[in-house]
Amino acid sequence: MKRIFIANIITSLFFLASCAVQKVKPVAYQNIADLVNNSAVLNQHHVGFLLKEIGTEKVLFQKNSAKYFIPASNTKLLTFYTALNMLGDSVPSIEYAIRKDSLFIWPMADASFLHPAFKNHQAFDFIKNSGKNVYLINGRYKGEKFGKGWGWDDYNDYYQTELSAFPMYGNVININNNGSGKLAYYPDLASMYLGDISVSQNLKTVKRDLDNNNLTVPAKFSPDFKQTIPLRVDKSTITNLLSDTLLATGLVLKQVETLPWRKVPINAKTIYGVKADSLYKQMLQQSDNFIAEEILLNCAAANHLVMRTDSVISVANKNLFAQLPDKIQWLDGSGLSRQNLITPRDLTTVLQKIYDKVGNENRLFSLFPAGGNSGTLKNMFVSTDKPFVFAKTGTMSNNYNLSGYLIGASGKKYLFSFMNNHYVSTPQAVKAEVERILTFIHDNY
Repeated sequence: MKRIFIANIITSLFFLASCAVQKVKPVAYQNIADLVNNSAVLNQHHVGFLLKEIGTEKVLFQKNSAKYFIPASNTKLLTFYTALNMLGDSVPSIEYAIRKDSLFIWPMADASFLHPAFKNHQAFDFIKNSGKNVYLINGRYKGEKFGKGWGWDDYNDYYQTELSAFPMYGNVININNNGSGKLAYYPDLASMYLGDISVSQNLKTVKRDLDNNNLTVPAKFSPDFKQTIPLRVDKSTITNLLSDTLLATGLVLKQVETLPWRKVPINAKTIYGVKADSLYKQMLQQSDNFIAEEILLNCAAANHLVMRTDSVISVANKNLFAQLPDKIQWLDGSGLSRQNLITPRDLTTVLQKIYDKVGNENRLFSLFPAGGNSGTLKNMFVSTDKPFVFAKTGTMSNNYNLSGYLIGASGKKYLFSFMNNHYVSTPQAVKAEVERILTFIHDNY
């Protein structure tokens, strides 16, 4: 009896020890669902996530993939696929016709025209070397200076540049401390079209007037002060800016004038500018809103549509996106509008379409931000030597989305759309959680 009692005590001790070990054992996540559904960061806002293998219908995980989300700059994936189908290898810059000593120009919304990020300025060189009187045909762009659903009070911010048929220098002025305690403006020629400049003791940044180029600048600014201000553009500004830029090359011109709208003649010729991929790369990697918007207008001009954002979107919806799983609500090229709505399964379908259209992984992945390497993902996914995430970010207040391509440690390749809307935590916390989950997927799938 005593032996049985002792045996029971020993058995009980082993059982209690086993329970104690189990209690202190850390939780080990076994799958993607555990990570997503048990995340303290993700459980207070709207989350949509779809992960599937490229080229198949095999879904590894989905959460709210048929629900609508505000995509922010993930909208640029729609713009990218539209341009892949409506533009060629190079960007059409201007259409022109020559009549005796006159050169007539129809602008085509080429975002790269005199843009400092691009070295090829073939259209400008053509105009400069023509030796003709230059006439700009005004009125091709039929829309408003801002897109539908944009915040009017963002007009002073670099990311909300005005839309125009003939953009120059990116339609912005770059301002910085020139080292001598004064502000310098670049490009110098464009700064000639700034209005009155007043000084304020209360401001910390430069403020432009809503309807003109009058500036109010801070009385005090740091040694490394930098700011980019959208330029208020109109036909007079554009005409004078082109004229002054031509004169700055030492060229003696007879005149540069603006003419009211007239139809592009059938025998008009086209001058092409930069390679389209260089424009796409700038749009995707830097999430450049200006370039995204002008690309859609460029698509309109290249395909003889009315130069207006909604006219291009209407054609694209009918011919390119009619078979998406869910009907999209798409209003602009950049994603600035909070009225844009799309589902994660729509975005993965678009990503597959992009993948198939490009047909070359090296080319495709070189255009996207690469984790730990380039663009808006340069400071994320830095734990490995080789990038495994190639994706488009989409960020605005209370929203962070990431959609693109992921390469698993197994070598398998996936499409994903990870959408986070309406959070009140910090964007850094949400981005870190997205990074943690996608890194887990890379390591284990």
